Amino acid sequence: MGIKYKSSPRGLGQFITQAKSASKIQAEKLFNKADLLRNSACFKESVKYYLSALMIDRYDYRTYLGLGIAYKAQGMYEKAIESLEKAKKISYFTPDIHFELGICYLYSHRPCEAMQSLKNAIILDRNNLNAQLQLAIAHEFIEEYDMAILIYQSIIENDPAFISAYNHLAAIYMNFEEFKSAGLVFSQLLKIHPDYHKAHLGLAICFDKMGQKPRAVHYYKSYLEKKPHSQHITKIKHRISKLAGAKSQNSKKVILRAI
Repeated sequence: MGIKYKSSPRGLGQFITQAKSASKIQAEKLFNKADLLRNSACFKESVKYYLSALMIDRYDYRTYLGLGIAYKAQGMYEKAIESLEKAKKISYFTPDIHFELGICYLYSHRPCEAMQSLKNAIILDRNNLNAQLQLAIAHEFIEEYDMAILIYQSIIENDPAFISAYNHLAAIYMNFEEFKSAGLVFSQLLKIHPDYHKAHLGLAICFDKMGQKPRAVHYYKSYLEKKPHSQHITKIKHRISKLAGAKSQNSKKVILRAI
């Protein structure tokens, strides 16, 4: 007699659909495992799961994005770029892809490609201040300092609490020995973050370079109060002693002149 086959409106297609669904579920599990490992800083281990997920589903941009970030974290920038470019082809309008590409191009010393990727990220997400910051760094890379300064200033205007923009802006001024301008940036930063130790040190160095010894000593001391276990403590204490000694010598000279 045998087994009778009962026809179905869906026919054999139902089995294909079920098989595809099962593979998608498996790929999703592998992707989630990879993401969990990557977010736990287990980058090398996460790569294996991302690649396994891609063996099942090669059209999930999230897997290529995660794989690219994992490669980036290991310093494997060319592999990261390759994965991220594939993610971009699948999902062009995802700003995170362009942002990560920009970072990888920047690390690979390809500033022009980095700038284009970062601009795309900003167009897709105007609120991504990190992309704007990295774009400014890319401009610094090709010595377009005026443009970098404008971007840093724009970031500060839009988000006065964004510390990195102040640090990079002040660093440009200090590299060009424009210590007054750098000092103004650090002063501005201290109004927002009064306890930010790097701003105290920055002001100390600026005043020191400008020959304003008492103010330099004040900020060196305030820096040590904020950062008592600084790796620079010995050098700073030596500098404070030297500046205080110079101040004392100048006071003696003034008294002698008066006599």
